[in-house]
Amino acid sequence: MIAFAFEPRADDVFWSPGRRPEHPHRPEHPELTGADFCISYFLADVQLVVHGVDLSLRTPGLPVVDFALMLEYARRELEARSGIAVETSVTKHVFSLSRGPEVVTLTTNYASAVAELTWDELRQLAARAKSEAFRLITTAHPELRDHAWLRETVGAGASPAA
Repeated sequence: MIAFAFEPRADDVFWSPGRRPEHPHRPEHPELTGADFCISYFLADVQLVVHGVDLSLRTPGLPVVDFALMLEYARRELEARSGIAVETSVTKHVFSLSRGPEVVTLTTNYASAVAELTWDELRQLAARAKSEAFRLITTAHPELRDHAWLRETVGAGASPAA
């Protein structure tokens, strides 16, 4: 069984529905960009337990979109390679994945444990991370459901994880 959840950081004001979801230092172009979502805003800790192996991340703040896109990229690339290491953009946590015929092995640079999951579980985890990032952001700020980049990258318009 895989337990996964984002735990929004209380110290990130962008989770507050009272805060306008726009870049405060770009009054000429306040709409959030893909880089804003991936590097600066909507920070969370990550709960990730893979078949009893705890790979959770408690950080000063990891953007939920960055984590979700990192997992999706790793999943896609692993289909064509025997292994890959991917890194979160801000916190520099590394996930190393290697594939076998039926099992994917996952290690990190912050935990000594080794986790194994099936290909199907990896696909489901990547899809869940994207949908959960979109759900959390648009629950805090329903107006962002119409944000084209966010919707097409991690939301309803995102390509299927299969």
